[in-house]
Amino acid sequence: MKSILGFIFIKIKNFADNCIAEKNKSLFFTKKSSIHSSFKIGKNNFLDISPHAEFEIGENVIINQSNYITVKRKAKLIIGDNTYITRATISCLGEIEIGKNCILGEGMKIFDHNHQYTRDPFFVSKTDFNIGKVKMGNNVWTGANVTILKDVTIGDNVILGAGCVIHKDVPSNSIIINKKELTIKPLEI
Repeated sequence: MKSILGFIFIKIKNFADNCIAEKNKSLFFTKKSSIHSSFKIGKNNFLDISPHAEFEIGENVIINQSNYITVKRKAKLIIGDNTYITRATISCLGEIEIGKNCILGEGMKIFDHNHQYTRDPFFVSKTDFNIGKVKMGNNVWTGANVTILKDVTIGDNVILGAGCVIHKDVPSNSIIINKKELTIKPLEI
């Protein structure tokens, strides 16, 4: 009896997850969207999408599970064919373009903006932003916990190693490594 109830529970949960994923997928279909019919989105995604945002999503794009995606009013998110995104944060207030055949790994973050601030007196705004653009070429792979900041262009055929903070342009055919020295000290007992 327990195994039958467990089986039924799993079927109901999978059905509910699929319904939520389809509802989330529908948020991308705004008046200014061009989305290929093969676009797939997984479960447990947090989406903050304006109905006035613009999307261009290519063939075989997968936004897997547990992503945080914000695309605000008048913002534009472009994702090229065969791109795979999982457990990432994409925060778009201006424009973010991701090329074809990209793999965006766990913990990856893209921001096309930062908070405005004044120096005298020092004040950081919670709601006013300097908005820019992020452009990522084709065949880009991001390792875990890569952060890409506004006004950056990344060329084609690039590997961004785990933990990198990308704050300036990256040329095509590059590997970027976050090189930190590892210091090992003996534990004095």
